[in-house]
Amino acid sequence: MKNKKRKLEKVLVFGILFATLAFVSIGCASAATVYVPDDYVKIQWAVDNASAGDTIIVRDGTYTENVDVNKRLTIRSENGSANCIVQAAITAFPGFEVTADYVSGFTVKDATGDVEESGFGGTGIALNSVSYCNVSDNIAVNNTAGIELFYSKHLR
Repeated sequence: MKNKKRKLEKVLVFGILFATLAFVSIGCASAATVYVPDDYVKIQWAVDNASAGDTIIVRDGTYTENVDVNKRLTIRSENGSANCIVQAAITAFPGFEVTADYVSGFTVKDATGDVEESGFGGTGIALNSVSYCNVSDNIAVNNTAGIELFYSKHLR
C-alpha cells in the first residue's frame, strides 16, 4: 500500500512539473527577426504580420510604398539610409507613419501631397500621438514636410 502511494505521489509530482513546464514554454514566445524582401516583399507586409517586439531588417533597395507602423517594432535598414529608400507610393500620405516603435536607417522621399489639406499628407515621416519612440539616422528628401510630430513626446 505504501509503495502504491509513493508511486502515485511521484506520478502526480511529475505530472504537475510537466504541465507547469508546458504552460511556461507556451507563454514565452520569443521575438522574431524577419527580412524584407526575403520573408516579405513589402515593408508593410512585414509590419502587418509582425508581433510586438519583433525586428524587421530591410535589405538595400528602393521600396515604393507607404508604411504605417502601429505596434512596437524595431525596423531598421541593413546598411543605412544611403542604401535603403522608401519612396511614397501615394504622395498624399506619409512615407512612414509611426505610432509606436523604433525606425532607423532609411531615406524617405517623394511624399509631396498638401499637408494642410490632408493633415499628414506630404510628410516623409509622421509621428502621431506617440511616446518613447526612436526615429534615428533617417533622411527625408523631396517631401512637403520632412518629419512631423503630432501630439508626441519623449522622442529620440
